[in-house]
Amino acid sequence: MKKIKLLLFALVTGGFTILSCSSSDDSDNSSCGSYIDQPVQGSFRGEPFVSPEAYYTGITIGETTMYSGKIFVKSSTNGDCLFPTFDNGDNKILFPLPSLEVQTITLEEFGENTLNFNSIIIGEDGPFTDVELAECGTIEITNYDADNGILQGTIVAEGQYGSTVNGNFTLLLCDD
Repeated sequence: MKKIKLLLFALVTGGFTILSCSSSDDSDNSSCGSYIDQPVQGSFRGEPFVSPEAYYTGITIGETTMYSGKIFVKSSTNGDCLFPTFDNGDNKILFPLPSLEVQTITLEEFGENTLNFNSIIIGEDGPFTDVELAECGTIEITNYDADNGILQGTIVAEGQYGSTVNGNFTLLLCDD
């Protein structure tokens, strides 16, 4: 009888341990930190930034329109939102937008809802793209003003090599 009580105790306490671990893992995204009410900023490959510009684009293929957001890490030198140029390479944060509706997007490291810290580096053999995927994060679309082409929201994300982004963004429609 003593063995049965001990076995039952072990199963019950083990079950609570498993339940408590899974519930904290499922509901807590604290590894990416908490949203901070500030202009969108962070650290891009070890360098701090406050974003000077942000855009979104839409591409229609057949009857489907796909959208993407783009947060610049530094100011472009030519003012072109679609094909910007920058001094010493190109650094921007790219993410998909399933639609322009008010919504919350949970980022996945290797899924269709991934964010990347995208750096185009000018090397001896020409430019190449170095991508750092987000390990975790959340994007919230809080407002879409179709008449003025403005999309507003918040973002919190952390990349696999330590880059971060956090704060409020206003994306302007890029239709160049």
